[in-house]
Amino acid sequence: MPAMCKNSLPIYSNLLEADYAQMPPLSWDELRSFAYQTVENWERGNCLSAADLTAALNFMKYNIPSADIKYVCNREIPICYFSHVVPKSADMLQILLAVEGIKSCQMPIVQTSDGYFDLELDDNHKILIFTIPLYNHLNSFKEFLKIIQAKKLNILVGGNVFYLKPSLKLDFSNCIFPNNIKDILPLINKINSSASEEKV
Repeated sequence: MPAMCKNSLPIYSNLLEADYAQMPPLSWDELRSFAYQTVENWERGNCLSAADLTAALNFMKYNIPSADIKYVCNREIPICYFSHVVPKSADMLQILLAVEGIKSCQMPIVQTSDGYFDLELDDNHKILIFTIPLYNHLNSFKEFLKIIQAKKLNILVGGNVFYLKPSLKLDFSNCIFPNNIKDILPLINKINSSASEEKV
C-alpha cells in the first residue's frame, strides 16, 4: 500500500487502487472543478502524498479524452523540462491547460555531452513554459536561453527552485514568472491577445 500523507484527503486516497473504467466518467465541469481543487490542495501542502497526487493526475488524464473539451486553438504550447522523467508539475500544468481549452505538449530538453540541445522549434511557437524543479537544471536553462535568444518567444517559468529561493528570478530578467500555476492561464490569454492585435 502506498505511503499516505498525514492529512491525506479521502477523495484522493480512494483513487489509489481504483479501477477508473468502473467509475462514471467526469463531465467537463466536474473535471475542471477537480483539477482546480487538486491544484489548490497541492499548493497548500501537507494534504497530498506523492501517491495521492499521482493517482489524481492519472485519474484526470484518463478522463480528459471523454470530457468533450472545446479547444480554442490547435497549436500546442510546449511544456519544457530538463529531465528524462516527467515532473508532476508538467503533468498538472498540461491538465490545467486542457480543461481551459488550451492544447499543450510535454517537451523534455536533454543536453548532450557536447552541449547541444536536441530540440526543434518552428516560428509557430510563441510561448514556451518551463518547470524547473531542481537546482541542477538552472545551468541547462541558462544555456538554452542563450541559444534561443534570437527567437521572439515568451518564456513562462516556474518551479520549486524559484519558490524556495525567489532571488534566482533576477538571473532570468527576460522571463515571465507567474505567481502560481493558475496565473499561467491569464498570461497565455494576454500574450495571445497581444499577438492577435499585432496581426491586425
